[in-house]
Amino acid sequence: MPADTVVLPQALELSDEDILDALAQVPGYIDISTEDFRVVYHLAWQHALARLTAAQDSPAPDSEAQA
Repeated sequence: MPADTVVLPQALELSDEDILDALAQVPGYIDISTEDFRVVYHLAWQHALARLTAAQDSPAPDSEAQA
C-alpha cells in the first residue's frame, strides 16, 4: 500500500446513549430524535467517504506541476 493511501474505517453504529450523551454536551437545545440524528450521521459519513475517496483518486497538486 502506498504511503499516501488513506485508509477509511467503516462508519460506527451509534447507540441512542451515544447520541444522547453527545447532544447533552452541546450548549442549548437541539430538537432532533436519535433516529433522525443517526440518518444525518450516515449521510454525512457517506459524503465524507466520497470526498476522501475522490481526493485519494485525484493526483496531488505537486505531481501535476512536475509531470
